[in-house]
Amino acid sequence: MADILVVDDDQSIATAFEHFLRFEGHQYRIASNAEDAVRLIGERQPTLIMMDIRMPGIDGLQALRDIRRRFPSVYVVMMTGYGTSQTSIDAIREGAYDYLTKPLDLDELREVIRKALATQLASATAIAPAAEVGPRPALVGETPAMRDVYKVIGRLAAIDVPAVVVGEHGTGKQLVIATIHDNSPRRDRPFVSIDCAAVPEAVLEAELFEHATGTVQLAAVEALPLPVQARLSRALGENTRGLASATSRLQARVIASTDQELNGLVVSGAFSRELYQALAVITVNLPPLRDRRQDIPLLVRHLIQRFNADLNRTIRGVDETVARMLQEHDWPGNVGELETIIKRACILARGDVITTDEIGQTLAGEPLPARQDVESALVRAVRTALQERLVDSSATETASAFHDIVDLVETALVKEALAITSGNQLKAAGLLGVNRATLRKKMPGD
Repeated sequence: MADILVVDDDQSIATAFEHFLRFEGHQYRIASNAEDAVRLIGERQPTLIMMDIRMPGIDGLQALRDIRRRFPSVYVVMMTGYGTSQTSIDAIREGAYDYLTKPLDLDELREVIRKALATQLASATAIAPAAEVGPRPALVGETPAMRDVYKVIGRLAAIDVPAVVVGEHGTGKQLVIATIHDNSPRRDRPFVSIDCAAVPEAVLEAELFEHATGTVQLAAVEALPLPVQARLSRALGENTRGLASATSRLQARVIASTDQELNGLVVSGAFSRELYQALAVITVNLPPLRDRRQDIPLLVRHLIQRFNADLNRTIRGVDETVARMLQEHDWPGNVGELETIIKRACILARGDVITTDEIGQTLAGEPLPARQDVESALVRAVRTALQERLVDSSATETASAFHDIVDLVETALVKEALAITSGNQLKAAGLLGVNRATLRKKMPGD
């Protein structure tokens, strides 16, 4: 049984909490504003506080800062019916244990209370609040997966440790890392994004070890040259917080990003196990757009507003057919693809509503072949090769059909992997799940 303080100016919410907490067997008290809440905490410190963000007088975030400063052992769960990504990030960054949106789901509420009480028993450690920050980049989305991302961003903003952001191309990895930086104590120092697959090794080392003092995003970290991987893993190991070290000259906080499965690359030998362990203190997994389709209308509205300002347009939205097409599209390029399509439509639109005239052809491309279609095509190719060998008796006597066909398939796999990765051997090896030495042996001409 816990002693829970509910802080909410909505009487109907307060009454609902009374019924729920009584049924769950908890003690409870109700406060309608932050001032009363602080007074009640002073009289008897609760186990847990459930507090609304929007209240008359002192709002929930201000009260949260005061409570965390004066009563650091009390866990606070914030609630709001007007949530945004930044509100969630701010709440977690300021030390909230969790963040819930209204209307509250009772199963989710019960689980949050259970976890908070279990965590309190296991540890009295609290997240220290960071200082006030200025404007931040906007992340858009209200699905549970995105709310989880905001919570992790809030925690990473408050604790200066290395991290890895994992997501498909176009999911917004750089925006997430920039948001972490802009909400952290390093926000007054530069944010630098380095493309490990494109920057020469000497320039990359100089940027990372000599010039950068704020936050460095190592984009496509799987392409980091092996000597730099070794040096970076040593530098991060010398100071687990990723801060300055006299021997490493590493002044920056390092957050890596990738669209690859780094653990698989470690197993194949294509990525340093030591660096993986040093970077992956916290991993942020970004959901692909196809897995959060409920966010598409919000994203479309946000993008149209942005492009209206950039392009001096007055687009009001999309028609019903376009809305349906956007929901049904698989989005292999994720939010980046959506952004490109909406920008193009805003430029081409002749009226104030985007129709299929501006967007239809863009989304009407050929669908990706199903796996069974690919397998059928491969079987047909193998059958053809075997039939040709039956006709050519000399071929069956001089070589192995099995090895000939395997060699053809391997060559095709390597060529396509290199084409897809623009000739990047490390990325191609990771895509195929082999090490770079094996890839080079299978490359045409080798």
